[in-house]
Amino acid sequence: MATSDIHAAATRSPLEAVISAIKAKDMDLAKRLAGETLATGLEHPLLLNLRALAYEEAQNFEAALKDLRRAHFLAPHDYAIINACGLCLARLERPEEAQQCYEQALAIQPDFGPGWFNLASAWEHLGQKAKAADAYLRATALNPENVQAWSNLANLAARRGDAAGARDFADRALALYPGFPPALLALAESELVEPAKAEVRLRDLLAGQLGEYDRGVTLGMLADALHALDRPAEAFDAYVEANRRLRDEAKPRFEAPDQPTVAGAIAWLIDWARALDEERWRAGTNPAARRDDIRGHVFLMGFPRSGTTLMETVLANHPDVVSLEERNTLTAAVIEFMNDAPSLNQLETLSDVALDSFRGDYWARVKQYGVDVAGKVFIDKNPFNVVRLPLIYKLFPNARIIFAVRDPRDVVLSCFRRRFTLNSSTYELLELDRAAAYYAGTMQLADILRVKQPMAEHRLVYEGLVADFETESRAACAFIGVDWRPELIDVAGRARRGHVSSASSAQIARGLYTDGAGQWRRYKAQLAPVLPMLRPWIERFGYPAD
Repeated sequence: MATSDIHAAATRSPLEAVISAIKAKDMDLAKRLAGETLATGLEHPLLLNLRALAYEEAQNFEAALKDLRRAHFLAPHDYAIINACGLCLARLERPEEAQQCYEQALAIQPDFGPGWFNLASAWEHLGQKAKAADAYLRATALNPENVQAWSNLANLAARRGDAAGARDFADRALALYPGFPPALLALAESELVEPAKAEVRLRDLLAGQLGEYDRGVTLGMLADALHALDRPAEAFDAYVEANRRLRDEAKPRFEAPDQPTVAGAIAWLIDWARALDEERWRAGTNPAARRDDIRGHVFLMGFPRSGTTLMETVLANHPDVVSLEERNTLTAAVIEFMNDAPSLNQLETLSDVALDSFRGDYWARVKQYGVDVAGKVFIDKNPFNVVRLPLIYKLFPNARIIFAVRDPRDVVLSCFRRRFTLNSSTYELLELDRAAAYYAGTMQLADILRVKQPMAEHRLVYEGLVADFETESRAACAFIGVDWRPELIDVAGRARRGHVSSASSAQIARGLYTDGAGQWRRYKAQLAPVLPMLRPWIERFGYPAD
């Protein structure tokens, strides 16, 4: 902007000057003037929105969210501001709150296409694939030229094993934007059943222009194709490079200075558990704490890729069971008590009345996620809940635990190979040694707590379930108090209908199969550096050395 224009802007009212800068498409000036005007004490939703945008560009999302919430207070019916709050929360890795913002914006303006797209993205991040697909379809109905929405629909179809649907949605995207990488990636994912064909498409993609994230995803798919073609050495190298790129792209979010890490949390939890006085710990627990209107309460946990999704899918087919997959049900208690050892030690002395507020928050979240537990056995499936076992013991001592185990070598390899939605936990799985350390630490913590805070527990062995489904599923049903039924075997149907949320959905869509056991042997040389960390658990769970 010319000096004379800037001087003219300064002679008008501050808000008029900002609006003039926006009309002149000088957003840098508009953001600067907005910040200066807010500093004088004058508030307006537009000014707050612009300063929030500046904060977002500087990666200061907490400050941006604060300004957006103030703007929402001043203009409560402005759906664009509410949508912006959701986008900011999504960047802060708070997808459940983001989802609520998008729904609030759409309640005000149901025809807001970007809101439907953002809601779909939030549902997808939360693993609610059927809801995500419905919301993406609403976004495309409002804007048929939304190429990313069509591509995301193709990707969802590919992951649930619907190759025809994936091709149809991808073709729609490619008709709008020939060569659009996400659409081609969705096609490649659907073609992995023909790995040689997928390899050609993926190598063509890698020869073109891709962003860092898309290149990482493409390399991961190429690794899957090479794995299917029985070229494990090439596949492993591709997995390493794929994960390196995904890690580098995500590192600023998960390894910022002074940011707590999962590895650090596991370390202090193990130290805390070792030092725990079990008599004092148990003395402060109310064995009568339970909810009277449900048949049973079960936590299904272990470690990712250990069979938790398969078991949840089996049990969720039962008419007397309702389940929730990998949602943050314990959030309030985690925030209050899981910061460090002194915070967790507060649970020793809290009254049952005080704990009831956290129980109430837990059940309110379950209801908010659309689960009606009355008269049912409720299964809260989250493999990462092992680190929350102290909270579970204090809040729900009558709950039952199904603990899934699988050959640790297959678990760690599978975690390293899988493309999870990234959060602070799954970020640890992008490096083989960190994944192995995370697994070993989790198992160590669980072992200590089994002695110091015993709960009713059933060990589910993945290899046993896929080899003798009826025997193992009967045992699980008996443990949670429901009768066994032959229809429980329809795990594939549930996944294909989009009701399996985790990264295992594509595998579950295949139904029961045994070729997932012993995959580690193909990568024995590559796994050698982490085998010393895994060996105690290989022996502990009774797996052969070779």
